Amino acid sequence: MEEQPFRLTIKAPNGAEVPVIATSQETVQDIKQVVSETAETVEYSCFYLEYQGQRLDDSTELSELNLEPESQLELFEDEYTEREARLHVTRLRDLLLGTVTASADVAGLDAGAPIFDTIKNPDGLEADTVAIARSDADDTPSSATKGDKAKKSDKAKKGKRSDKKSSEKEQPAEADDEAEKMRAAAANHAFKDFVFDEVPAFSVLSTERAMQRLRLPQCVRQLAVSGWNPVPRYRQLQGDLLYLHVTTLENQSYQLTCSRLGFYVNSSSLSRFNPSAYGETHAGQAGVRSADFYAAHSLVTLLKRLSPKFAQAFDELQAEMARREPVEILPFVSSEQAATPWLVRGAENRGPTSYDAGRVQDVYLRLGAQAGDSMRDWNEELQSIREMPRGNLSERVLRDRQLHKWHSEFAEAAIRGAQAVVEGEMPALNPSDAAEQHMYLRDNIFYSKGFDGRETFAELGGDAAAHVATGKDVTGVRLLNQLDVEGLNTLGSVVVDYRGVRVVAQSVVPGIFRNQETTQIVYGSIDSGATVGSDPEFHKLMEPVAKALHFGEHTVQDASGASHTLYSSVDVKGLTGTDGRKYLLDLYRMTPVDVEFLESECAGDKPYPHKLVLLRPELVDIFWENSVRKAVQEYAAEKVKKSDESKAEESKAEESKSEESKPEESKPEESKPEEPKSDDAPKDAMADFEFTLDFSPDAFTTTAGSNEDPLAEAVRSASQFLQNISVPGLARDLASYTTSPLSGDALVTAMHQRGINMRYLGQIADLLPADVKSVTNVRRLVIFEMVARATKHIIRGLFRSVPTYLHAETFALVASALVGARYCATPAEHLSAAARAYPELAELTVQSLGAEIQQQVAQRFRFNLDLDVLAELVRDNERILLREVCMKVGAQLALQQYHFVRPDERAVYAEATAALGVSGSKLTKPARRAVRERVDAEMARATTVTVSDVMNFVAVAKVSVQSASFADEAFEAGRMSLEQGQKELGLELLLESLALHEQTFGFLHPESARCYAVVSLAHYDAGEAALAAEFMTKAVVISERTVGLDNPLTIHNYLNLSLYEHARGNTLLALRLMRHAMDLWRVVNSPDHPDLATAHNNIGVMLQALHLYDDALRFFDACVTARERLLGPEHVLVANAQHTLAKALAITGDFAGAVQAERLAHKFFSTRFGDDDARSKETAEWLAELTFNAVRTAKLTKSAQDKIRDIASSASLAHVDTEGKEPSAAAVKGSLPIDDLLKFITGSSNGSPKPKPGRRARGPKGSRR
Repeated sequence: MEEQPFRLTIKAPNGAEVPVIATSQETVQDIKQVVSETAETVEYSCFYLEYQGQRLDDSTELSELNLEPESQLELFEDEYTEREARLHVTRLRDLLLGTVTASADVAGLDAGAPIFDTIKNPDGLEADTVAIARSDADDTPSSATKGDKAKKSDKAKKGKRSDKKSSEKEQPAEADDEAEKMRAAAANHAFKDFVFDEVPAFSVLSTERAMQRLRLPQCVRQLAVSGWNPVPRYRQLQGDLLYLHVTTLENQSYQLTCSRLGFYVNSSSLSRFNPSAYGETHAGQAGVRSADFYAAHSLVTLLKRLSPKFAQAFDELQAEMARREPVEILPFVSSEQAATPWLVRGAENRGPTSYDAGRVQDVYLRLGAQAGDSMRDWNEELQSIREMPRGNLSERVLRDRQLHKWHSEFAEAAIRGAQAVVEGEMPALNPSDAAEQHMYLRDNIFYSKGFDGRETFAELGGDAAAHVATGKDVTGVRLLNQLDVEGLNTLGSVVVDYRGVRVVAQSVVPGIFRNQETTQIVYGSIDSGATVGSDPEFHKLMEPVAKALHFGEHTVQDASGASHTLYSSVDVKGLTGTDGRKYLLDLYRMTPVDVEFLESECAGDKPYPHKLVLLRPELVDIFWENSVRKAVQEYAAEKVKKSDESKAEESKAEESKSEESKPEESKPEESKPEEPKSDDAPKDAMADFEFTLDFSPDAFTTTAGSNEDPLAEAVRSASQFLQNISVPGLARDLASYTTSPLSGDALVTAMHQRGINMRYLGQIADLLPADVKSVTNVRRLVIFEMVARATKHIIRGLFRSVPTYLHAETFALVASALVGARYCATPAEHLSAAARAYPELAELTVQSLGAEIQQQVAQRFRFNLDLDVLAELVRDNERILLREVCMKVGAQLALQQYHFVRPDERAVYAEATAALGVSGSKLTKPARRAVRERVDAEMARATTVTVSDVMNFVAVAKVSVQSASFADEAFEAGRMSLEQGQKELGLELLLESLALHEQTFGFLHPESARCYAVVSLAHYDAGEAALAAEFMTKAVVISERTVGLDNPLTIHNYLNLSLYEHARGNTLLALRLMRHAMDLWRVVNSPDHPDLATAHNNIGVMLQALHLYDDALRFFDACVTARERLLGPEHVLVANAQHTLAKALAITGDFAGAVQAERLAHKFFSTRFGDDDARSKETAEWLAELTFNAVRTAKLTKSAQDKIRDIASSASLAHVDTEGKEPSAAAVKGSLPIDDLLKFITGSSNGSPKPKPGRRARGPKGSRR
């Protein structure tokens, strides 16, 4: 039975009644959170709820309260504590500032800022909203519309006849005006000035306009902690908790006291301390109101009384927030979740825009004077959450939500601590040791650097192996978190790369710093196999882990020769903490060795940097599943063979038996054999099937026993599978564009999903032929990924060689030498005197950097990089490589138009006027001065990237994330149901998964965006375009804020949203969205990406819908050109594009061109598929009719040709490209015959097939992320 939600009403002291719909598993605290975020009760933060006179505990679930389905709860103001007072002030400051972006200290500048609103409503919120609302009302008549019509009808009956006549005269004029406006808007569509091979300006990534729109009205001039803090001890006895200083918009200054009962104005000034209540000490004086006027429980209520301008501005602020898309303004639960842009606002981020004394006090307000709120026992919290019950859905959801919250908060704290380690702000526990061996402890988080300070990895590659091991350890923790084995505990782990140093942050094992006897290693080894523990209890706990990861029991020997049986690698350490829990540490060997690579590439004259080359867990799973499938097929074949042989023998026996028993044919009951029971056959078909495939994580290591046993052979087979099957398979898919990543991170995701390590990038590049034009784009992407990673290693080494204050100049130097060689061939000449003192910088040239990159690529990726070829690939694609390097290093550059060759002054002038928002020949004097200063500064620029362009370095973190198991199961079940055609069930499961994801992760999370996108696609397939657009809008905004403005997922969501808006009739908006997606695409990649041909086709379809046939023809022609260039003339996609182009040419009246295009399409279809194929028949019919009527239509009058256009448009000759792939023969049915086009006198077809998503529409399903 479906659970009924509670419909609660919260009655507040101010008279407001807040309706809340909640489920039984939600707690009272969840209800309080909703109340505090509601506009009518936003002033309340310190309160409690009562039900039938009983105070409710905040941690109690609603299911435990015996509530009625419709109940009323009462809100009562509670007494403040010092902590509650600080949080109340902090919350008000956050409300007034309207912070949309995440903390710059953790996530970087402008992190999480959305720009969707500026794309959807370029002229402002209100105007575009009205236009869209009008179009929606026209498309879908609502009850309100019908009511309006009825009212108008009543008024018409009651009105005068003259009014009726005048209104009838005005209606055609109004309709004409509206139609004229629509035609003018259509003529100025988003692609009016589109240039196909032109790279858009970087301003497409600008958040400036979006942040200006999100800027809220100012409510107070200053709200800060007063200088009279801390509260004197004797006043603490009177109930004083905190003193504030407020300056209102009326320039009135007040000193406020926060006491146990609320806030009141005290009698202090800047020069005299007097904590007495102002209303009492000044009672009876002129202009002084009653004492109650100067006191209130909420600071918001008190400020509304003291400042009328505050009251007005605060109401405007609330109304503005209510008008926004909720996901657009929601704050981040953790700054670590926000996307970090590589281009940020320059002037706005170079310094504060306003004086705010409370800004520096933020830490005090959040954490207290002693930062006591930051002191947490991270490990105890994590293990307590893991021990929470998980017997039913509500318990699992609550547990998953708490785990996600903990991981997010721990990651943010770890990043802050790692930055302090690198910047020298944290003292070491062992300052007398070498810097590489330093360890740190802050807020119960343990920090160490990713170096081999104690020579643990000396035989595996030293620092290089230690660096890799830290990342593999996080992967191992993530694997165990997903398995979630009860009784087996892991630590919170985060790896942070910041300014060239890798820092490992972990929660602290209880007792780890005490006597080692209490926390001795009982499983695995701490000294590389010299001593080994194999505790039976721990071994039993490892059984489910070994089964899931396909580990087999294997034997290792310690230094004394004693044998020990383990499941995991000997390097994985199991210990028992002083809290009695069992912990696994150092999980970097949770997968087997890539033995084929180890033996072939990790020895010789130019070995790989380290020997810690492991298989990815995805590869192990893929190989295991492939082996099972192969074994089943072999078993089935063997069963069929045996069955055939058995039948043959039975047949022979039957024949011989029948010959021998011919005289006894009169006894049929004796000759009748017993038939087997058919019901048992299917059940026993796989009864004797046995399959075992396990791996040894210690195989082919120094601690391994025999490398000839089945466990070791399985490891070698998996390694061979990777090199011989997986890598060539991905190369084939990339070459055929079955997989077409848009950026470096998308390429990495595609490789990891197939279990391929980054060290195989060189092999993939070798498998992509350099002389084939169709693979130029993807081969360049692979090479750029190698170059960007090599450059990251070079910059990391330089950062460790120079002081931190030279890091910005170091990055600018390397970036200019990498992508700005055509601008300045000698960038080191422009270094500062301080930088020239370091030979590593002073001697760096374009040639030396190229040689170092070449050496790094050869060593790390086993690829011979030709520098001349690289220079040719980089030419005109410098922005792509610059973006990849910035994202890998964590650098943020000022957003401006970077030039990679010396620019022309006229071009710079045009850029300056566009950037300043001024145009025209007659500029004002200040505008001319501003433009001139910008032009002079740009022309005087010495290098492509200067030190002043480097705005920030942000930490790049690897986090052991926690998945939501039940939400993921519902999501996969919903997807499978949709693929099987069960649309209603699939949509219901997807909506359930979406709700579970939101409860677990919140709205602002990539998983929530993925769910919104798939639910949107399901609605679109069901013909519900409006709902599809609504869900996809949320997916776009969430993806902008969590994965990035120019992330491939964001781009694909924009493309799909444009199709949904077109389907619901908002074609102009669809074109704006499509244009933004295209601009982002060409910034991240290049105009020669093959998937752009699909986008060109869809743009043409949208322009045809607006009757802009000539504009549409440009894009259909571009689609043919792009596909011919990349795929060659003999390809089915080229023929499809030519067929579509022929239809477009026919609409424009160019029948000669239409005949030529259709002839090419028909020739290909008939040659490839035969004359009986549906596509061949259709193109033959079109070709015959076009040829026959070419002369006839040329003689038609202009009005007749116009009528042809109208008929063709209504018949939708062109279709939105389904997926940019080869369609089936049945897919062409339903296209409009040429007869209908020409029968303009008798009528036309009114069929209008529904467009389908573009090639990347299936990306949001999660398989391509």
